[in-house]
Amino acid sequence: MSKPPQLEQFSASYDSGQDRMLLRIRSNDDAEYRFWLTRRYLALLWPILMKMANDFSALKTSDPLTRNTLAELAHGEAVGKADFASQYKEGSLFPLGEQPVLLARITVKPLQGSTQTLTLLPQEGQGINLDLDERLVHVLARLLQQAAVVAEWGLSLDVTAGAGALSEPLQPAPRLLH
Repeated sequence: MSKPPQLEQFSASYDSGQDRMLLRIRSNDDAEYRFWLTRRYLALLWPILMKMANDFSALKTSDPLTRNTLAELAHGEAVGKADFASQYKEGSLFPLGEQPVLLARITVKPLQGSTQTLTLLPQEGQGINLDLDERLVHVLARLLQQAAVVAEWGLSLDVTAGAGALSEPLQPAPRLLH
């Protein structure tokens, strides 16, 4: 029995003409998956990624403050060991087509062993199941952070447990008249 394909490389870049982020994922069987992420989708995805990071930290401690610190340390370690300098190598197989798929839905399957499954889906049709270990959650988070900075979307993508993605307050601040 052969092993299922493993994630090989991620790429996230901003396309100003589309005002969307292009997420490309290549597996070791040379398949490439291309997805469009909108600002709204990234704002929904970010807290989910941070919850996944928190769930990994929860395996190490039950204390919420310690979990947050462990998540930040794991992020630093994963980013430090990741290869962000290598050029993204395009795949030759496109199971979902060569045109990027616009993502609209997200689901997560809880921790099973050393991975959690993040499912990225369009409104209709096929998406992708990503079995992510703690390191891959943080590497994906860093790529999305970097692309969001280029996009100038004004999102606060902090690496902390329960981090939200909106930089604006949920309720407008009161206006003062002089």
